Amino acid sequence: MLVITTLLWGCTPRKIIQPYPAEYIPPPPPPVPMEGQLYHPKTVPSKKFRDLSWTKRIITEQELIQVTQKNPELTSVEVYDILANLNARARYYIREDVKNHRPLKVPNSFSSYKNWSPLPQYIPDLIHVPKFILITMDKPYLGWYQYGHLKNDSFVCIGKEEGMTEAGFYRVLNKDANHVSRSYPNAFGDPAPMPWALRIYDHVWIHLGDITSGNCSHGCINLPLGKAEELYKWADLGTIVVVADSLPHLNQILKARRNELLPGVRNNRMQGGVPTSDR
Repeated sequence: MLVITTLLWGCTPRKIIQPYPAEYIPPPPPPVPMEGQLYHPKTVPSKKFRDLSWTKRIITEQELIQVTQKNPELTSVEVYDILANLNARARYYIREDVKNHRPLKVPNSFSSYKNWSPLPQYIPDLIHVPKFILITMDKPYLGWYQYGHLKNDSFVCIGKEEGMTEAGFYRVLNKDANHVSRSYPNAFGDPAPMPWALRIYDHVWIHLGDITSGNCSHGCINLPLGKAEELYKWADLGTIVVVADSLPHLNQILKARRNELLPGVRNNRMQGGVPTSDR
């Protein structure tokens, strides 16, 4: 724990995240995706009702053991990961919260949250885009897509105050596996490490960070251990990155940038263009 926290960085002061609204997603008939629409297959099928509601409460270690006993398809690691995803908080902090009886957002049905994601599984507008990174700010989450299909995703930490992370259409401008912050020190006053870093605009990078909540950075987008390295190795220079206030806002951005999503369009970085904010 000491090693992790001393390595993790100046863009992550502790702050409580604003709560997400509780959600119920009843099983609608399977949709036919149209241009400009988002498709969520994980929230669609079902003879079985999927209860995505949650309650803010204390949950004990014994209760979590009982969850795995009642739901043999869930491992103890997956149960803690579900809590981490829902609370936008690193798993090691979740373990501390459970041990110290701190209230958390707890699913009313853990099994309904297995493989849960707030992001669309398929975005038809990206059918010709080989690689695409989406970050939503109303629910701090990041997903990476190949030809419109979600490859993987993660909760993230974005700017702790409004405007610190700006919505917009960007591209990966630089990659630095061993980047060090020039703006913020770590707890010992040294330049803060920012491993597996992808720069998208100005001094804002996507990188490995210590995630205490969904809003805990100075503007960078912080990913948890494992996911940060995976994204770094997957992304290329010039990969499109969209930071959206919400999924409806994503639709607006993609509509405005439709010409840049066509096959054969070279990225802005190669053309000397400048990625832009939508604020």
